[in-house]
Order: sequence, then structure tokens, then C-alpha cells
Amino acid sequence: MSFTKWFKKKGGDGGSISEIGAPTNFQRHFHVSRNQETGDLEGLPAPWVRLMNSQITRDEQDKNPDAAYHAVKYYNYSIKKKENEVFKPFITEDTILRRSKEKRAQKTDAEIYVELRAICNSDDPRERYKTTQEVGKGASGIVFIAADLQNESQVAVKTIDMKNQSSKDLILTEIRVLKDFNHKNLVNFLDAYLLEPEDQLWVVMEYMDGGPLTDVVTETVMKERQIACVCRETLYAISFLHAKGIIHRDIKSDNVLLGMDGSVKVTDFGFCANIEGDEKRQTMVGTPYWMAPEVVTRKKYGKKVDIWSIGIMAIEMIEGQPPYLYETPLRALYLIAANGRPDIKSWDKLSPNLQDFLDRCLQVEVDRRATADELLSHPFLNDCSEVKALVPNIKAAKKVLRRNV
Repeated sequence: MSFTKWFKKKGGDGGSISEIGAPTNFQRHFHVSRNQETGDLEGLPAPWVRLMNSQITRDEQDKNPDAAYHAVKYYNYSIKKKENEVFKPFITEDTILRRSKEKRAQKTDAEIYVELRAICNSDDPRERYKTTQEVGKGASGIVFIAADLQNESQVAVKTIDMKNQSSKDLILTEIRVLKDFNHKNLVNFLDAYLLEPEDQLWVVMEYMDGGPLTDVVTETVMKERQIACVCRETLYAISFLHAKGIIHRDIKSDNVLLGMDGSVKVTDFGFCANIEGDEKRQTMVGTPYWMAPEVVTRKKYGKKVDIWSIGIMAIEMIEGQPPYLYETPLRALYLIAANGRPDIKSWDKLSPNLQDFLDRCLQVEVDRRATADELLSHPFLNDCSEVKALVPNIKAAKKVLRRNV
């Protein structure tokens, strides 16, 4: 979970990328078998069995016991953990390789602060940025929209109380990485300031005034050429991240932010997060709707998990929501593991190019799934609108949401 998840709303082709194994920081192993008389899966903790039986029917368990087992296992080890996570670290080649080695010696707080002072701006940010609106608040700090007095632009400022952070070393690592990141389709990190003696870190980010793609998806109807435009811009960002050795792992409409000029930028891969705090759809926190099957079934996975998520996000733009949105998280996990590629209700109404694009994204066999660079040359993206064609939808969504407040 990224920094944005610390705050509650007031009132959300590097071919060398290694594969990531399933979480390994637990020691419990289960020998699971099926009772021939009762049909129950035996060897699982009783709470798991009760949960599974309450949300996955006996017929479904009989039809696909592996999917039921993987779903309940993933839910208990990953989804529940994610709900309580306060920090979402980068997934890079380096961190992947470190997982199989002994834990590195932790830096002391004193060492971390020496390095933070070296890489943070030493000026007082309060002389440059005038905070204008508080948009999120939590135990760890506050998120503001601020005016940049030097160039009269708006920025997002996150004030982080360092004394409350147990992962200061990860914060240090992310600042170092993000200082080298700049791409037109990423919500870019602008600067960081360490305020002493307040013991605060100020992180300054780009501000996207059009809001998340979620608003456009849920409040307007998008045309295919607009869908192609969003997919293309998102894939530019994903291709850049993959070339840097970074897997996003959380592509969805909540994490694609829009400008009032129609610009499209990916967020939530580190500091770059939705400044409105929690995600727009509260029901989605910690939920698996965009997850690739290989993640749910706890197989090794790599950068192509992002491609699957692009396909699911395209379905969002077509149908207004991802598959299984109204299922419980556990049941959604089961359906992803059991069904693989989801059904698309309006399939017959889609153009052949969009159908083929979805086919390339939603291949269950990872080797058959396209890469970001392959999709960028797909015919579906050759006939996309310009980003300015998104502006009417952005304005319409804002109008509807203002009316509903």
C-alpha cells in the first residue's frame, strides 16, 4: 500500500525483469486433502474452512478445489495483510533478488537521516508552497493541495511525520529512485524536503486536477477511440516502468489520473499516489478484481501481471466496472482462479481490433500474453483519439459528482 493509503478522506521492456514468487514470509504448511464422505477440504484451519464454505458453494468447491484452496489461501495471506499495510515498497529487480538472500542489516535512524539530508532539498518548503486545501488526514500526516508561488501552478504536498514511520529505510530508497523518474505519463515526483526539528518529510508531487479515471468510467460512456487513447497513454507509462525494472502490480482506473487537458498519468507505484487519500471506491481497498490468475494461484509472476490489469481496466471503460465488482473479495479470487479470463457482456458489440486487443491482454498462459511494447503497436491503438477528446467526459463526470454531493 502506498503513502496515499495513510490518509483517510475527510467527510482514497526490460526483458531482464525477474519473476516474483509468492509471499514466503510465513512458515505454516498445510497438507490438504478432501474427505471422501463429507467432501470437505481437510487440513485447513477451521476459520478458513468456515469462510470458504460461506462464500464458495459446495458445487464450486467440487468442480475446482484447487481454485477454492488458492483463493482462501491468498485471501488470508495477502489480501488481509494488504488491508493493514502502511507502505507499498517498489518491486524492482534488486528487491526481488534480495528476497532469496539473508535479510540485510538495517540502517539506524541516524544513518537514514544523514542520507535523507543529503538528497532532500534543504530550503524551507513553506516559503515556496502555500497550502490551499487539505484533502487527506491520518495518523502519519496530512495531504494538501498547494500553490507553487514560483510558477503559480498547483501541486500535491504530502507531509509525513517521520517519527511514526517504521520503514524509514524504504522511504529513503523510494526518494532516491523517484528522483531519477520523469515521464509524461507518470504522476511525477517534484521534490522532497526534510524539516527539522519538526521531524517532517514534505513530498511534493504533480497535481492532476481532472481526478481519477474511475470518475469518467462510472459517470460517462466512453467511445472505443477514447478507450484506445487511455490504453495507449497508460501503456507508455507501463513500458517505461518495465524498462526500469519496476512492476506496477496495481493498474486500475483508481490509479490512472487525468488532467483537465485530457492528459493521462499513472500513479500509485511509490510516492506517486492519488492525493485524495483512499481510493474512490472504498469497497475496492485490498480487493483483487484486476489481479492476474498467476498472482491468485500463487505462481511465480513477472511484468505481465500489469498487462492483464490493462485488459481488466479496458473492460472497466467498456462496461463501467471491472468483472466481479459486486462479489466479496474471496469469491472474486475464486472466480479469477477458476475462470481465468472473465466474460465480457458486450463482446459482440466490440470492434474486431478491440476484441483482439483484449485477447492479447487476457491470456491466462503468461507466455502468450503480450508485452507493453507489443501492445503499443497493436492496430487498436493506431486509431485512437487525442487526449483532448477525453475532456468532455472529464467535465461531465465532475458535473455529475458535484451534483451528487
